[in-house]
Amino acid sequence: MVAQIETPVRLRRVGWWLLGVSVTLSFLSMAIPALIDHPLTTERGEIRVYFDVFSEGNLPTWWSTALLALTAVTHAVTGVLAPRFKFAWFVSAAVLAALSLDDHTSLHERLERVGQSWVTFERFPGYWLVPGIFAGLAVAAALGLLAVKLTGVTRWCMVAGLALLLGSAMGMEFVQGLLVAEGESGPLYVLVLHAEELGENIGVLLMLTAAIRSLAITRDADGRLSVGYVTQP
Repeated sequence: MVAQIETPVRLRRVGWWLLGVSVTLSFLSMAIPALIDHPLTTERGEIRVYFDVFSEGNLPTWWSTALLALTAVTHAVTGVLAPRFKFAWFVSAAVLAALSLDDHTSLHERLERVGQSWVTFERFPGYWLVPGIFAGLAVAAALGLLAVKLTGVTRWCMVAGLALLLGSAMGMEFVQGLLVAEGESGPLYVLVLHAEELGENIGVLLMLTAAIRSLAITRDADGRLSVGYVTQP
């Protein structure tokens, strides 16, 4: 019997495409109102709003939601195939799915009233960050549970992804609040705003990479794909 030859399937090119789209969307969000002077591309023009990372329910929101959903599904599949610590993969998948829902429906911004009932700031606008700290700790604990189970580069992909995701979502949001409190709405504020969005997307892509590195994807001579778990990713 002739042994079936299986060829590893590399997804690195797909990862670069996903990163490229994330960078392109951030660039378009900044470039469209800066380079095109038209009622549709400035102020609240429809084209600007559609590409503006500061707005909700548009192309950047859809992309971020899709990345989180894709990563959640990939973590869930990895959990199904994993011979051990399945629970950590499933918890990670559930948290990423919840973050996707949050991104799509702006749940975190609905915490504004909760924050206002707890504290009062003179000019700082980011009231959702106050209860958001507890949500961030829960996310860090849930995703960190998986990170400590992994090894090598795969572990550091999870750690770096988690740090970028939370650091961008909460750290950059805090910086934005400070800038608003100081009356800053110029180029510095715009750069921080876009650094937040791009940092979140890169963080999610790193966590997607951690799951992909944990899988062995091969194609046989007939073109059939098979997926298995890498014991030591």
